[in-house]
Amino acid sequence: PAALLEVPRLGAIGEVPLHHLRLMQWQLRRLRSALFVSRLLRRALVLPPTLCSCELGFFTRHVHEACRAPDHPTLPLPYLCPIDHYLSPAALADSPFAHRERGFLEGKRTAGAEQWRRQVVLPCPAGASCFDGSEGLALATGASEAELVRRLGRVDAPVLHFADIEAALGRFESSAKGAEWHEQAQELLDAYCCTTHPNFMKRGQTVPYILP
Repeated sequence: PAALLEVPRLGAIGEVPLHHLRLMQWQLRRLRSALFVSRLLRRALVLPPTLCSCELGFFTRHVHEACRAPDHPTLPLPYLCPIDHYLSPAALADSPFAHRERGFLEGKRTAGAEQWRRQVVLPCPAGASCFDGSEGLALATGASEAELVRRLGRVDAPVLHFADIEAALGRFESSAKGAEWHEQAQELLDAYCCTTHPNFMKRGQTVPYILP
């Protein structure tokens, strides 16, 4: 949403960049869904591009009111976040979620290759009569774990592209499994650095990213 891409000035150096955290929450909600769906289908997730609307600092007072470090005046905001600006590469490497780097399908050895042909998956509103067509496969909005696997588990296309990944999975068959996977996904997230807000002093002045 355009409103989430706005970059207001901070009131002071070290202030918590709430606009950035809101943008990250919107994106992390979709990342969580993508991690769950890919794992349920026994596929690897190609990590999506993620935008940051405030630069990551390396020490307290590094980032100024314009949400940039003073030695990076031309940094465009929002910018494409490096993976280690919001995820822990070490945790990601050891996680149960299979994944590929975000540029995997655009690499010299993969871009346009027939073996990476894509199948689009389109959301079908609850109660509606939806059919597969040339534009893609229809998946009921908010499908259960079993419905998702039954509908897409045997699709032979190497790549599935979801038009709305957040609508793809509504619930797990087991609430315990959902809670466990949510915790495993949460462990992948890093934190924003740095703030002078007193509530985060015990966390090394970093603001953790929290999955919705």
